[in-house]
Amino acid sequence: MSKIQQYLVDQLEIRRKDGLLRSLQHVDHFIDFCSNDYLGLAKNQELNQLITKDFENWLAQNNGQIPINGATGSRLISGNNTLVENFEIACAQIHHAEAALLFGSGFEANLGLLSSISQADHVVFCDQLLHASIIDGIRLGKGKKVIFKHNDWEALSTELAKYPHQTKWVVVESIYSMDGDQAPLQKYIELKQLYDFELIVDEAHSGGVHGFKGVGLVQELGLVEQVFARVITFGKAWGNAGAVVLGSQALRQYLINFARSFIYSTGPTPAHICALLTTLHFIQNQDELREKLKKNITFFQEHSSHPNWGKSQSAIQTFIVPGNQEVRRIAQIAQEKGFGLKPIVYPTVPKGEERIRITLSALTQQQDMLDLIQLLESNI
Repeated sequence: MSKIQQYLVDQLEIRRKDGLLRSLQHVDHFIDFCSNDYLGLAKNQELNQLITKDFENWLAQNNGQIPINGATGSRLISGNNTLVENFEIACAQIHHAEAALLFGSGFEANLGLLSSISQADHVVFCDQLLHASIIDGIRLGKGKKVIFKHNDWEALSTELAKYPHQTKWVVVESIYSMDGDQAPLQKYIELKQLYDFELIVDEAHSGGVHGFKGVGLVQELGLVEQVFARVITFGKAWGNAGAVVLGSQALRQYLINFARSFIYSTGPTPAHICALLTTLHFIQNQDELREKLKKNITFFQEHSSHPNWGKSQSAIQTFIVPGNQEVRRIAQIAQEKGFGLKPIVYPTVPKGEERIRITLSALTQQQDMLDLIQLLESNI
């Protein structure tokens, strides 16, 4: 075995001994409490039939104008076409934004936006619980990074006051992926008036769920005009894949020129864009599913009384089980009973805050919720 191969084996062994070794696992045979398919659209047969029909109609009308199987290159070379541009225009309009730019994933969107936007004389203020994609994007940027305590607008105010003359960015999520709690966006807007910064909001877990026709929490709170950029992802409530950065036309053009994760990635396939266009129109009319999700969240909260439950008001619920080995043990018990859920271990979350992360959807059955709650509370 070569030195490099031995190094790989040794690092994996260290992870295994520490209880941190990751592995791929099928979850389709479980009762779903771990996916981010909040509205059940990934499993929605009506939507699937519409996507198939719309794609077939597009194929019939294409007349060889656009390659049908793949983009053939990056969008700056050969992968751009009217289909993807029409989607971006429609997506921007629905989300009350001037412009949108499509990326292959939420990770690519955050990486491209945040790595390109901050310059050497800028300061980027980051909530301490930001998603890894945002953290990596900020690391690749040129600006100075300042971390503030999670959702603590007063701590942020103290930090902002230290940099009165620099260009400042504040980066937050509307709903956080590990705790399921909301950012105090109105407070951040108040601080924006005092300290003159630009606000960037990742709406990964609120897009499709919150707001008028599911366009996000920023819109629901009436703050669209106060936010520099929003990231809406399609791999969660939309039941698909990809993400857009929403903002001004100038921001879109800037990202086309400076966002490396956009510039050097092959463009999306026509099948993907057709699916996104169909979903774009379909999701606007799913108030009934959004209402079902809200009712399931309320039902879950009313029946989960153990002090180890978190205080989330969203589809993301948490059951705190301190210790990597212990949280894995509890998760294994639940999986053996047929529940699809995952333990979240240190270092993904701080030591002592390891937890079972549970996600609810519009399709979650009340009896399944009751059975899971009873199982977890009786084994802690």
